[in-house]
Amino acid sequence: MKFVYVDETGNKDQSDVFVMTGLLIDAYSLRICTVTFDDMIREFLARHPKSQTELKTQAIINGSKDWSKVDPAERKEFIGKVCDVAVEYAKVYSIAFSFQAFENAVTNGGYDQPFGKSYWLGATMFIAALVQKKMQGIKKNKEHTVFICDDNKQGMANLSDALYNADPWFDPIYLQPSKKKKIASARRFNQIINSAFAIKSQHSSLVQVADAVSYAYRRHLELKSENENWSGERQYFASLVAKLKREPLGRTTGGQCIKFYKAVLHKDWTL
Repeated sequence: MKFVYVDETGNKDQSDVFVMTGLLIDAYSLRICTVTFDDMIREFLARHPKSQTELKTQAIINGSKDWSKVDPAERKEFIGKVCDVAVEYAKVYSIAFSFQAFENAVTNGGYDQPFGKSYWLGATMFIAALVQKKMQGIKKNKEHTVFICDDNKQGMANLSDALYNADPWFDPIYLQPSKKKKIASARRFNQIINSAFAIKSQHSSLVQVADAVSYAYRRHLELKSENENWSGERQYFASLVAKLKREPLGRTTGGQCIKFYKAVLHKDWTL
């Protein structure tokens, strides 16, 4: 059994960047990884002047409110360690959209995407299809993968429906280019449990870590066109991203699905 812990970051009111990350970890490593992160996060949150129950990377890095009372070097070092442990135990699956490009594509593109105007569902299904591609490439793989997302009341039911329906629109992501033949219905998303699960982020250290990874990617992209908020910020986030070896899409057969995702990417992101 494998698990993918998913969280996202990005708001149209803050910037044009939306990033979602899924951290894939096998059941054998899950317990030790969870304990490691639980201890790390609990110890670090205890340094906050007031009681904190959840790791919020953006607030920590920017020294929001009482986080300003914790030394900046200490805060930066901690997020760096979180990224180190993440790549030690998990595979990183991420996608970065431009809100504007996404809106243009769903309004004018004619791509017939089965998730309508939902960038949350579009991103989650891309990660699910990419996980499917990687898992089906493992010989004699009999394990299945469970998706666990930060609670999204509006999106979770739609995600479970999308995984269950396994729309052929997503086939080009995980169809093997060397074969180029139609995928049998029973093999679509057959590496993934077709019901996704929601959890409150404060109850899952791994969802909080997915948020940290997502924010590292997001801020790195924002700083391609924005000024630094503090000296060395651009270099710091570049160093975090250098640690995070995300899984690439690789070769595909092309098609509307691939064209859509290429159209909605942030301009400094590649599949």
